[in-house]
Formats: sequence, structure tokens, C-alpha cells
Amino acid sequence: MRKSRFFQRDAYISVDFLKRKTEVVRLKNLVGEPGPLDITIDLGKNKGSKIIYFDQPKVEESNAIKMELEQFIEAIRSDKQTAVTIEEGYQALVVAHQIMDKINSSLNVLV
Repeated sequence: MRKSRFFQRDAYISVDFLKRKTEVVRLKNLVGEPGPLDITIDLGKNKGSKIIYFDQPKVEESNAIKMELEQFIEAIRSDKQTAVTIEEGYQALVVAHQIMDKINSSLNVLV
């Protein structure tokens, strides 16, 4: 399985990288009367209701590594800056190393 799930205050987002599918479930304030097919949640006394929206945004097929290399080649050919600067790339690596250090220190505590 190659899936990530993101939880937000009023939304749940599921991304399946293998099947290239996304699902978004979002809660929105109910304004007026719900439609006959709407799914609603009553939040309790004086708290109103929310409506549940389901969406499956289309994911375009792409090869991220190929696109990255094509953009890099184009930046060299046209003498333009890349989409990500060297400083931004470095900072991303710093954050990645910090995450790995935290994971490793957490694992050492468990052992």
C-alpha cells in the first residue's frame, strides 16, 4: 500500500499513490435546507449542522523524477533559476535529517 492520509479540522484527504486516486471528505456549514441527497451532521443544541461533501479530484498521470530532470535541463539551457533554489534544497535536506534524527532517537528509547 502506498497511501497517505491527511486530517484537517474540517476535512479528511486520502491519497493513493499506487492507484493514483484521491478522496476528499469535507465538512461545511449547512446554509438553508439540505438537499434530498445531502448527508448532514447535527452538532447539537445551538451548534448548527454541517454537510458532508465527497470529492474525488482527478489526478493527472506524471513522472515526477522525469519532470524534475526536464525542468533542470531547461533551466540550464535557458540560463534561468531552477524551481527550487540551492538554499531551499539545502533547507529541505536539513529538515529531512532532523526528522530522521528524531525517528532514530525515538527508536533508541524504545529499545
